[in-house]
Amino acid sequence: MSSEPTLHYGVQDGVATLRIDHPARHNAMTFQMWQRLPALAAQAQDDPAVRVLLLRGTGGKAFCSGSDISQFGERRSTPEGIALWNGTVVQAVDALARVAKPTVALIEGLCMGGGMGLALHCDLRFATEDASFAIPAAKLGVAYYPSWLRRLSALAGPAVAKELMFTARRYDARQALSIGLVNAADGVEAALERVARMAALAPLSQAASKMAIDEAVAPGTHGEQACQQALERCFASDDYKEGQAAFQAKRPPVFVGA
Repeated sequence: MSSEPTLHYGVQDGVATLRIDHPARHNAMTFQMWQRLPALAAQAQDDPAVRVLLLRGTGGKAFCSGSDISQFGERRSTPEGIALWNGTVVQAVDALARVAKPTVALIEGLCMGGGMGLALHCDLRFATEDASFAIPAAKLGVAYYPSWLRRLSALAGPAVAKELMFTARRYDARQALSIGLVNAADGVEAALERVARMAALAPLSQAASKMAIDEAVAPGTHGEQACQQALERCFASDDYKEGQAAFQAKRPPVFVGA
């Protein structure tokens, strides 16, 4: 991995892996890393070979500890600098949320502040047993973005969201699982197996399901008509025929996304 803080991107077996590489600061996101994220999310969206986008940190000790506070004095000390930083971060996570394919955060070790923001904007969150979670905004005198708190409240409920924010305490993987912050907390191998399984399934079906579920949670995200059209594309696709043929032949299907 690079000695400079950066985001690495690669594709293998239908999975685009976006790796946060800043282990010296527990994979904190620099301004430049936030800036680069939308282009990488768009790359995964536009690549037909990509079925799933996976986010993870470098080094196994942290997913992401949030924004790199060491840059705040330089970049976040004036109203203009604060507005630029905040706008860049919001644009980055919005781009991640707009990816129509399944997105997964694989959380090893620390997941704090802005790291939680990244994880919340993924569809699924798989953690290792040593993962830990916190939003220490009240310790730093800052506020969490309202759109992120809406996501947190929708995921874990308003009472849990308020406890997270009001206490700034740390949750371990077991506690995070019990309150719905993560889908599973059983390690890297199990997480990668789930990701590989998702990547082998029908892309049009995955996209239609994601649209419909997101629309149910936040009406107007896509619109009922768009969700219906996504459903109809599935039934008109070659993948629909392949799924039936594979079922009849008792073989694994080979989906192409068309």
